[in-house]
Amino acid sequence: MKKDIKYSKVLKAAFMGGLIAAGLNVAWLYILEFAVNIQGLPKGFTVAVVISSILPLLVGALVYGFLIKSFLKGQMLFYILSVAFAVFSLFPSFQEILPDGNVAPANFALLTVPMHLIAAVVGVYFIVKKSD
Repeated sequence: MKKDIKYSKVLKAAFMGGLIAAGLNVAWLYILEFAVNIQGLPKGFTVAVVISSILPLLVGALVYGFLIKSFLKGQMLFYILSVAFAVFSLFPSFQEILPDGNVAPANFALLTVPMHLIAAVVGVYFIVKKSD
């Protein structure tokens, strides 16, 4: 059944989820940096983690709103797209060269894969459950 949903409520829920995901991801970053002594992360990596934890969730909230308003099975489509996006977002974690051209530090995938999964799970939860 199509739902009437307010984009402002969905965006607020996504932003709250993004803040929580950002906090968890920054905590993971510092825990892992300490635990396995990851070195060679680009300058400003913490800022990139925060932005990357919030911005995709805001985009996801807009997609969710569109799917819910437009399709009878909009929520199921959102779940499918969320899983697909989360899986595809993991691939760059295994590249040897970072987008800025630097070599990826040792254990980079161990650092970033959980971050992607944290943002995905927290984001979907907040977008779907907290925007009703």
